[in-house]
Amino acid sequence: MNVTDQRFLRTQERLQNALLQLLRLRDLKAITVSEICDEAGISRNAFYQHYGYKEDLYDQIVAQAAERIREALLPVIHDASVLNRETVMAYSRKIIAGVSGVRELIVVTAKGDNGKLLRELTDLIFTQILTNAISFFNLQDSEELRLFYEYVSGGLAAFILRWSLSSDLSEERAAQLLAGILLQMPSGMPAFIPAEG
Repeated sequence: MNVTDQRFLRTQERLQNALLQLLRLRDLKAITVSEICDEAGISRNAFYQHYGYKEDLYDQIVAQAAERIREALLPVIHDASVLNRETVMAYSRKIIAGVSGVRELIVVTAKGDNGKLLRELTDLIFTQILTNAISFFNLQDSEELRLFYEYVSGGLAAFILRWSLSSDLSEERAAQLLAGILLQMPSGMPAFIPAEG
């Protein structure tokens, strides 16, 4: 089957939206393929043309969300000499905008996952910002550098998760808070706003 065919893509989107809708009410293990199909208005046969199991559908949704977050972590500047309050704010806005696009998924997957989402988010952030920092600041990979970025990654992942689960803060306010945190990075370590190569 041609995975770029518009009908194929629309069916996938309907199945993804149906699963997200059902996840608002119940955990994945309590949802059946039949329920997903009923919610999407699609036959079970069509479901199985796209996915082997409901977990495959779920994994695809999570992978797409992870890619959006990874893209949001890509740098906004090309030269360390232009690193300033404005570029940190632009980077913070980019991160929050990327997370905002997958906020609903974060909310529905975070409930009852025993911290799995936080761990996966931390790993994703760690990999991207360490890669960014090594290339941007021409750093040598070391245990000290990894420990520092592990710490930063855990904090950023917790910030993203907490903001996603809270409805009180606007995107702009969340970006302002994040920028304030990033601007307090210790002077002995490179800031983590490196630029694309």
